[in-house]
Amino acid sequence: MRRSVLVVDDEELICRSLRMALEGAGYAVAAAPSGAAALLQLEREPPDCLVVDVRLGDMDGLQVLAAARARHPTLKAIVITAHGDLDSAVRALRLGAFDFIKKPFDLEEVLAAVQNALRTDELERRVDYYSAQRIAPESEAVFASAAMQAAWLRLEKIARQPVPVVLLLGETGTGKELAARALHRASARPKGPFVELNCSTIPESLVESELFGHERGAFSDAREQKRGLVELADGGTLFLDEIGDLPTPAQAKLLRFLECFEFRRVGGTKLLSVDCRVVAATHRDLEQEPGFRRDLFYRLAGVTVTLPPLRARDGDVLALASHFLAHYGRRYRKRLDGFSAEATALLQLHTWPGNVRELKAAISSAAVMSDGPIVQADALGQVQRRALAEASRLPEHSDQIRTIEDLQLAYVTRVLALCGGNKVITARRLGISRQTLARWLSEPEGG
Repeated sequence: MRRSVLVVDDEELICRSLRMALEGAGYAVAAAPSGAAALLQLEREPPDCLVVDVRLGDMDGLQVLAAARARHPTLKAIVITAHGDLDSAVRALRLGAFDFIKKPFDLEEVLAAVQNALRTDELERRVDYYSAQRIAPESEAVFASAAMQAAWLRLEKIARQPVPVVLLLGETGTGKELAARALHRASARPKGPFVELNCSTIPESLVESELFGHERGAFSDAREQKRGLVELADGGTLFLDEIGDLPTPAQAKLLRFLECFEFRRVGGTKLLSVDCRVVAATHRDLEQEPGFRRDLFYRLAGVTVTLPPLRARDGDVLALASHFLAHYGRRYRKRLDGFSAEATALLQLHTWPGNVRELKAAISSAAVMSDGPIVQADALGQVQRRALAEASRLPEHSDQIRTIEDLQLAYVTRVLALCGGNKVITARRLGISRQTLARWLSEPEGG
C-alpha cells in the first residue's frame, strides 16, 4: 500500500520538483501552495508525512506544523528551513518535527528523510499495537502422530505458495494460532507483521473500525485518524481467530475486502489496498452456522487445513506432556524428571476435550503441585477426577455388557488400567479392600 506525503511550499518549482521526486519513489503525493491550502488538505485527507517550508506567503510554516500536530499528534513532519536559520530548526523540533532540511537541499536528502520518517512511523504503530494486545506466547509444535504430520505437511505446502486466504479448522485448543504463526514464519515474508484479531472479543460496534480503521470525525469518539489491523498487516499476515463469531454486518465488509484486498476506512472515501495473507480460524462448522454468510464461507474455504483433536493424535499426549513439564520446570525452577506410572496412565486415558490447551494447563498445575521430581497422579487434580469419571462410562464394546457383574468388571478393569496396573492404588480409588478387588477380578464374566 502506498504511503502518502503532503508537500507545502509557495515556490511552484520547488513544489513540482519535490512532487515528481516523491512520486517517482512510489509515494502518493499531494501539494499545497499555501498554509491555508495545506490546512484544508490536512482536514480533508491527512497524509502519512508532511513536508513543509518554513517561509510561506500567507503564514509561517511552523504554524502549519503546529496546527497539523495538534490535530494529528502522530503525524511525521519534515521542515525545510533557510540556510543558517538555526532558530527555526530548533522551534520545529520542539513542535514535534521529525527532521529538518536546510536550503539549498538535494532531492535525495528529502527522499531519505521521508523514508526514515515513514519507517519510524510504521515501527511506532506496530509497537503500539502489540503493546495493547495480549498475544499468547508461542510454544513449539511437538508431535509424532501421523494425523498431525499430515496436517503440518499441508501447512508447509501452503506456506510456500502465494495463497491469499487460508482457513484453519479444528476444535478449541488444537493449536490453530500456532499453525497460523507457522504459516507466517514459513511464508515468503516472515519478517512482515503478524497481526491478530480474536473476533469473539470485539464489540459489534467496533469491529469494522478495528479491522479497517477510521477517519477523524467518522463517529463521536473518532478524534484522530486510526489505521485498522488490515493496514497494519500490510506485507505480512492477518490472523482472524474465531471467525465464526464475526458479526453479520462485518462479514459483508470482510467479504468485499477479500475479493480484491481493497477497502475504505470508516468515514473515508479513498480506496486503499494492502498486500497480506488472511488466515482465519474457527472451531465451528461455518457451512451449517445459521448466522454465517455462505458466500463468505466459500471465499474462506478455498484452502483449508484441519487440525486433529488430541484424542486422535496417538502418542502425542505424552510427548507434549513431557515438553510442557520441562518448560514449567525451568519457569518454576523445580526439578521435574517425569511422571509416575499412575500419572502416565491418567494422561493417556483422559480424552482431553480441551485438547492441547487443557493439557498445557494441567501440566502447569501439576508442576506447581508436585512435591518431588516425579509427578504423581494426585498432582494432576481435575484430570484425575475427570479420567475416573470417564472410566465409569460404558466401555466401547457395549454389546459385551449383559449383566451388572459385566459392568462392574469393565469398570474395575478400566480403573486398574488408569492406575497403571497397581492394585493397591486401584483398591484405594474404588474404596474397597485388596481382597475384594482380587475377588472381583478373578470372577469370570457373568459369574
